[in-house]
Amino acid sequence: MKTRRKKSFFTWIILLLNQLAVLALLLVYAGVRISPADFWPLAFAGLVYPAILTINILFIAYWLIRFRLYFLISLIAILLGWPQVKSFFQWSNTSASLPDEGKNISVVSYNVRVFDLYNYGPRWELNFTQRNNIFRFLQEKDFDIICFQEFVYDKGGAFKTLDTLPDILRARHTHAEYSRSSRDINFFGVATFSAWPIIHKGTLNFPSQMGNMGIYSDIVVDSDTIRVYNVHFESIGLSPEDYGFVESLTNAGQITQTDYLKQGSLRILNRLKQAYIERTEQVKIVSDHISSSPYPVILTGDFNDTPASWTYREMTRNLSDAFKSGTGLGQTYIGAIPGFRIDYILHSNEFTPYNFNTGSQVYSDHYPVWVWLNIQSD
Repeated sequence: MKTRRKKSFFTWIILLLNQLAVLALLLVYAGVRISPADFWPLAFAGLVYPAILTINILFIAYWLIRFRLYFLISLIAILLGWPQVKSFFQWSNTSASLPDEGKNISVVSYNVRVFDLYNYGPRWELNFTQRNNIFRFLQEKDFDIICFQEFVYDKGGAFKTLDTLPDILRARHTHAEYSRSSRDINFFGVATFSAWPIIHKGTLNFPSQMGNMGIYSDIVVDSDTIRVYNVHFESIGLSPEDYGFVESLTNAGQITQTDYLKQGSLRILNRLKQAYIERTEQVKIVSDHISSSPYPVILTGDFNDTPASWTYREMTRNLSDAFKSGTGLGQTYIGAIPGFRIDYILHSNEFTPYNFNTGSQVYSDHYPVWVWLNIQSD
């Protein structure tokens, strides 16, 4: 008798934990649909969505092994958010052949972290290693359209980028805009390079504490005109102190003071909160502008947000995610808190994506992402 009661109590505890895991999953779905400007705490749920999803899958496996129908609790919850699963993991055929009809356009989006400009040598000399690695990568891939975030232009010419790339790339037509500068020498912003002429250029000025911004470029591809958006949504803006705190979290036994843990956590949470709220207005600016585009649209950029976010859901209301023509998890960020997909290539219905790739090049704190987009001529 005692053994039966013990098992029954254990099952009840597991069932309760399962229900809590499902509740966490539902909070993720709510956070995707509710603007952080209206209720920001829900936005944090998206950061742990992969862990919550994994826990629910483990509950399904547990109940199946025990031949209990309780597995339906997590299964139904996961199916309710199936689009979220597909935005995190894909299993498409990445070796699909490109069609012969229409025009095939290769597009890359890359946050280059100012080409590692501030990684000075021991005598404060400029270090060109990562910049040159990025240049070689772009030359080897020979993309038609290249979209940079965290681009830098050195007006003094000591650290050449804008004045060198058109000479070494087929994508030599340029559109660069800047939101910040250092001593009126180094200018920081976003840049788009195209193998075809850019006939019109525009800037999307964001309300931003970090100088984030967007641009759009109208490009004539043979007889067709397309519009390419290149955006960098609000950054978290972690300070050196914040990076030190995150590093101490990853090293067991480094944090011994409760006050230090509390202050560091609250500081980062506050930065995340402000970034979530700032992004809502930036997303609306881009979304409204795209809705009035007279041309087929490609949207590239660093969203600084995961697929389990309000930002992603809003940007994919009328655009498709090219990632769905790829395979795997698609992690693009490799910085202080790695593991997230925050870099995207989206497109309007006129395009069909093929062979989406997330690169493995460790030349920045982001991996590059690229895809082939086919558009049929009228």
